[in-house]
Amino acid sequence: MSLNDQGYTVIKIPHVSEKIKSSFSDLVFDKYIGNGNRYRRFSQYKMYFVENSWKFELLPHRPYMTFSKYNKVAGGIKRFYEPLQVDFTDQIEAMALGFPLDTHDDWQINVHQYRVRTGPGLAGVTVPEGPHQDGHDFVAIAVITRFGITGAEMTLLPLGGEGEPFFRCTVQEGEMALLNDRKMLHYVTEIVATNETGYRDIFVVAFSRWADRWHGEDFESRVAESESTAV
Repeated sequence: MSLNDQGYTVIKIPHVSEKIKSSFSDLVFDKYIGNGNRYRRFSQYKMYFVENSWKFELLPHRPYMTFSKYNKVAGGIKRFYEPLQVDFTDQIEAMALGFPLDTHDDWQINVHQYRVRTGPGLAGVTVPEGPHQDGHDFVAIAVITRFGITGAEMTLLPLGGEGEPFFRCTVQEGEMALLNDRKMLHYVTEIVATNETGYRDIFVVAFSRWADRWHGEDFESRVAESESTAV
């Protein structure tokens, strides 16, 4: 299923192995963002279309950076995360087929694997930066597991943040939301434990044209320069 006229859709995730599901229990504490409730791994790929399918090349592992204009909590700094230990490319190809990606272009993707926890004294904040864009062409949010929680309602809002959300949905376990990041702001509410503790396991993939890639020393220098001129 492709994006609708407003730039989003929710579809089923292709089969997810038990190895992938169990890998969320081996994520590393995220010391950069969140309120002490987030665990994370991160990798980047080059993606190109050959013989009627998308192919993936794992890029050299580098720190993650984004601009403060997109992330006011942790933008502008180098964040050092451990790389992924599992292969999401079957699921990512399904995302790619749902987007209007130009198959004549190469693409660069950022893949973030998260567990967000909640329980007594631990608020289930999922999006510390609030309603936002990520700064890419397209973004996909795949929900692998919801354990012992309610909440995590996704809202899509017009650019500028004015007016009511034009879509609300709780993306369920086994579903993924595909979004045109250029057309909207997105946000997800907190998770709330239904008993003692709970968690939400997701992976998020951001798609950028290779010419605009978010990888390498040149990109990191561009972020640093942007931050210095904004001060």
